[in-house]
Amino acid sequence: MRTVPLLVLAVLLGIAPPLSSAGELPYPPGQSIQQLEGLKTVLVLPDSIDPEKPASLVVILHGAGGTATGMAGSFAPWAKENYVVCAPKAQDQTWEPDDLKRTLRICAHLKDVLPIDPKKVHVVGFSNGGWNLHPLAFDDDLHPCSATWVAAGFQGGQVPRWARTDLGALAMAGSEDPNCRSARETVTILRDKVRNVEVQVQPGLDHKYPRELVDYHKWWMGVQDGRLTPGDDRSLEWTGDLDAAIASQAAVKKKGGVFVWLYTQDDAESLVARHLQHVALFDAEVRFLGRQIACVKLDVTEDPALLERLGVETAPALVVLDKKGKVKKRYEGEFKVSKLARTLRGVAPKRSMPR
Repeated sequence: MRTVPLLVLAVLLGIAPPLSSAGELPYPPGQSIQQLEGLKTVLVLPDSIDPEKPASLVVILHGAGGTATGMAGSFAPWAKENYVVCAPKAQDQTWEPDDLKRTLRICAHLKDVLPIDPKKVHVVGFSNGGWNLHPLAFDDDLHPCSATWVAAGFQGGQVPRWARTDLGALAMAGSEDPNCRSARETVTILRDKVRNVEVQVQPGLDHKYPRELVDYHKWWMGVQDGRLTPGDDRSLEWTGDLDAAIASQAAVKKKGGVFVWLYTQDDAESLVARHLQHVALFDAEVRFLGRQIACVKLDVTEDPALLERLGVETAPALVVLDKKGKVKKRYEGEFKVSKLARTLRGVAPKRSMPR
């Protein structure tokens, strides 16, 4: 009698055994279609997963009448950067409570059988998937580090305490999407209830996936699970010409200034750089104030003389100049973000953030 290997049998039944080694993953690299917890589920795995460097998990809920394949396809390229993509298909056209319970069990299963970092789980919902995202976003066991409402928004409800320190929230929509208002209101509803929250809007787009925001979304999600690329920040509009920035501010009639970021290519493992990029530059008030003045980021690896010019001993560092190019304050090493914001308020035309 011919026997079926236990690993193959387990996968066919949708009950994969625990991971025993890097070479015995229960699901193949690349894209595959699996039947998990009774839901057709598209998985995209990296070509190789190193148990020493656990992957991030992205779970995507499709829109009404949408497909798991379409959602997975949008995120499939992320597998090259150590993301496991999971896109289940609801049993009917829209998401029901039973579908969401099954999806949570799928997530628990994947975390059990694949080398996934439990602190790097992201959930995304498009349209109807967004309206039904909260059971995943605020699940105590899944405990995602980020939640993204796309062409939808969070309409209110109980938010767990851990979200205040552990969850980043993002809403994305087109400016002509009827759901854009709900996306914007997500910021008001979740402010002070999650670690950070923001909305991004693609101009001129109706009720579709905002493709122009994909790169920003990928960067934002990387920040949420702690990925750091020296010099890569999308919070502000950075240029690379300090003299031009000073000249542009000298010409303005109102208050103005220059916000300078000095970094090096060695910053990837720096705790100071991580604080600067993921905390200081990500702060909502710093963003609001910084967007009103000229912002310049400079790699001192290429021009060490910049340190002496700005009176800085080492990079990474932030320097705030007035509109004439005179240094107002330097921030090196550990610093309080509130002090940085106070310095920026001294040069920005509008001091108070809108509520």
